[in-house]
Amino acid sequence: MRPILLTVMAVLLCVVMVRTQDMNFGLKAGLNIGTPVGAAEKGASGSLGVGPMIGMYFAYDLGSRWVLHGEFLYSYKGAKFNTPTSGDTVYKYNTITPTDTIPSEVHTFYSGWVEGKFDNRYIDIPLYASYKLSSRFRLLFGGYVAYLIRGSNTGSADIEVGDPAHPFTYVEDEPFDQSSELSKLDYGVLLGTTYN
Repeated sequence: MRPILLTVMAVLLCVVMVRTQDMNFGLKAGLNIGTPVGAAEKGASGSLGVGPMIGMYFAYDLGSRWVLHGEFLYSYKGAKFNTPTSGDTVYKYNTITPTDTIPSEVHTFYSGWVEGKFDNRYIDIPLYASYKLSSRFRLLFGGYVAYLIRGSNTGSADIEVGDPAHPFTYVEDEPFDQSSELSKLDYGVLLGTTYN
């Protein structure tokens, strides 16, 4: 995948801008700054991910006040997080008697902290229209689809199982890797304005 991406980027760098009467093509580069969106646990904290976004775009003038836009982008999206975690669990242990070892289990709860980071690379394909509100303002709306080409959700956890006063067990700096749970496909709606 890297040789293909490098070849595409080299070809794109040779093209500064192609302009026809109704169609514009060009290169686009910038930064993604953000974090995954969703319900956060009380007490959670984190830092925004900052990463490159590079690719190409086209804009097709539909006449009057409408323009159709499309892009093909390589982008990095990530973030660091530190969040509390808790829930129900089953703790399994062995009861040892003078004559036997008996497998046992107890329904209990766990609590602790998870620290980790998302480190994801996507191919983004936004397609949107713009409407010229005035000589300087445009309204943008459309959608995008993104394909995860490489991603990770990794970190470590500090967890107590059972009553905090007398826990069954305590796990410290236990690594986790939930990268396989990341969705390969992302999609959404685009809304915005531009000012020139």
